[in-house]
Amino acid sequence: MKKYTFLIFSLILVSIMTLSATSYAVKHVVTVGNFFFSPASLSVNVGDTIRWVWSAGTHTTTSTPGAIPSGAASWNSIISSSVTSFEYKVTVAGSYAYVCTPHAPGMAGSFNAVAVVPTLAVTPLNRNVAATSGNTTFGVTSNANWTASSNSIWCTVTSSGSGNSTITATFTTNTTTQIRVANITITVNGLIPQTVTVSQAASTVGVNELSFSDLQIYPNPTKGVFKIKSGRLQEEKLEISVMNISGEKISSRVCSGSEEYSFDISMEPKGLYFIRISSGNSLLVKRIVLID
Repeated sequence: MKKYTFLIFSLILVSIMTLSATSYAVKHVVTVGNFFFSPASLSVNVGDTIRWVWSAGTHTTTSTPGAIPSGAASWNSIISSSVTSFEYKVTVAGSYAYVCTPHAPGMAGSFNAVAVVPTLAVTPLNRNVAATSGNTTFGVTSNANWTASSNSIWCTVTSSGSGNSTITATFTTNTTTQIRVANITITVNGLIPQTVTVSQAASTVGVNELSFSDLQIYPNPTKGVFKIKSGRLQEEKLEISVMNISGEKISSRVCSGSEEYSFDISMEPKGLYFIRISSGNSLLVKRIVLID
């Protein structure tokens, strides 16, 4: 029976270590039987976990005073039929020794922990995307936890991950006539941050612009309040949006039936804005400057 139990736990140990081989943190299983720890010694990484699992008898796993690294937490746990397991997460590099208190010094074990050097690689360095909304991905190769952030409102990204994974970047439609670039920064503690980019094509504005030939936007530059004169498009349904330089929509409404429409952006920061006007299959984008 004891040999059978030991075989089962040995198989569990092999399975766990095999499944963990591609991960950046491993759980090591130590079987606790009558007068033995198996395996009696281990090589582990900082961040790994040691799990002692009962198979027979009444024992303890107890750190040996003075035989664990400075700054490491000591431990002392019963391992028995009523307390069948105990876990210890390794946070400090160095050599550790422990015993079963009732059966020391014959029943003893040890493990040596080394600090893991973090790694990070992100590919590709840039993704070229169309002016229309969508998403794209970047591959992350790492052995640590990482975080990601975008410097642009129009491009949002997966905020964090662990080990080898994927960052998804989701972008809105570019309504401006300029190519825009979002910088995505990926960070791992202890390493220099890495930056990749999403480069989005400019909008193909001016589709059937002739139908907008008599539209007027004034005054431009403006101190905040400006008007759009509809001209011959007075009876058309016009979808009018005001966007900042990052492509963020400031205001939007559907206009119809008037000679002119008034907008107020006086509460927005001074600078360049875009007026996007669409009607059916026609689209027009114009610049407007907000001044003091």
